[in-house]
This record gives sequence, structure tokens and C-alpha cells, in this order.
Amino acid sequence: PEYLKFVLATTDPQKVPVTVLSRCLQFNLKQMPQGHIVDHLSQILQAEGVVFEPGALRHLAKAAAGSMRDALSLLDQAIAHGAGKVEEAQVRDMLGTVDLDYLFSILDALLAGDVAGMLRVAEGMAARSLSFSAALQELASLMTRLQVAQFAPQAVAEDLPERARLLELAGRFDPEYIQLAYQIAVQGRNELHLAPDEQDGFTMTLLRLYAFRPAGAGDAVPQGPSVPAGRSEGARQH
Repeated sequence: PEYLKFVLATTDPQKVPVTVLSRCLQFNLKQMPQGHIVDHLSQILQAEGVVFEPGALRHLAKAAAGSMRDALSLLDQAIAHGAGKVEEAQVRDMLGTVDLDYLFSILDALLAGDVAGMLRVAEGMAARSLSFSAALQELASLMTRLQVAQFAPQAVAEDLPERARLLELAGRFDPEYIQLAYQIAVQGRNELHLAPDEQDGFTMTLLRLYAFRPAGAGDAVPQGPSVPAGRSEGARQH
């Protein structure tokens, strides 16, 4: 009958025969922005009378990577995991998400030249069995947000919980150093499986953040250890 419509859904359209595709209207669906996912999850929880914290929904939206279906599945898990509540700390534990406070503490210690303080943070993360791979991924993401805050502060969302902290750190770090720190975090994560264990790999990445700096970066980055006689200054530059 004329009113009947067929809807074909696939993530692999190239496998659909051309004779079929030529008779179809094609709609390429994009990943959903995190903000839209948060809003939709919030509406669902309000309608269902489930207590939740907005920060928890941001973690779920990020883990869903643009998929509302995955977000809803994670939401179900979070409700069960939290005994009927969706709280930020509980969702972080469920997802293995690293609290940004750990990373901010690392950056504060880095700026202060406090290597022991950086290593204490790593020990604290190990005590909670947090994923060091996820920590380096989040660190690289944080470096990206810091660089955006340096070059386009107006692009930092007004309602971002860590906005003030980002802008404050963006003013204390040299932009060149942020570029280098991003590369160190990404490379450290790529090499994590080659390390004796994940904590050692994470620790070495932190030490690289302390030891290396681009030439001419000025005083807005931590100063590395003194270079022994006979070595050039370039040996310390990455």
C-alpha cells in the first residue's frame, strides 16, 4: 500500500547493493553533542523521579561518545550501580573516570616544581586503582582545553564547572609548553603497554612533563634539573 514506508538502518551503507541505494533517500546521522545527551538524560530522570547530579550526566555523555543508545545503556547501569540514584562519584567509579582534581593537583605541583607532590598524586591514584591510561587520555584532553582557554577564552563554556580553574591555569602556563605537554601525554599513553607496569609508565610521563620544555618558553613552565657539565642545553629540549 502507498502508506507503507521501509526504513533501513545500517552503520555499513557501502554493503547495501547500489540498486537498493539508488531507490532510497539517504540520511547520514551524526554523533549527538554531549550537551544534547545530557539534556535528554536529564529529562528522562526528571520524568522518572530519579535523583541525579548534573556532573554524573556529563560523565555518562562523554563515555557514550555521541551515541544516545549507549548513553541510555550506561544510564541504566548507573541507576543500578547507585541503588536508584545517579551521583557523580558513583558514576566516576563505575566508568573508571579520573577525577579532574587529581590532574589539577598534578599541574599545580608541576608549576611549583614539586616533583614529590606529583608522585604523591600518582600514588593516590594507584591506591584507588584508577586507570592510568584513562588519566593520560584525560590529561591530553585537559591540555587541549587549556590551549583553547589561552587562545580563545570566549569559547570556554560559561556553565563549565571547571571554567575558572581552566582560565586560571591557562594564564600561568606558557602556550608553547602546553603544546609540548599535550604531546608528552599522548605519547605516554601510547607507550603505556611497553612500560614495566602502568604506574611506572604514568610516573615516567609525569617526570617528562617536569624535565622537558621548549626553547624560549620563559618562566611560565617548571624548570628542569641542572644539566651536567659537557651536555648542551639542547639535550634538555624536546
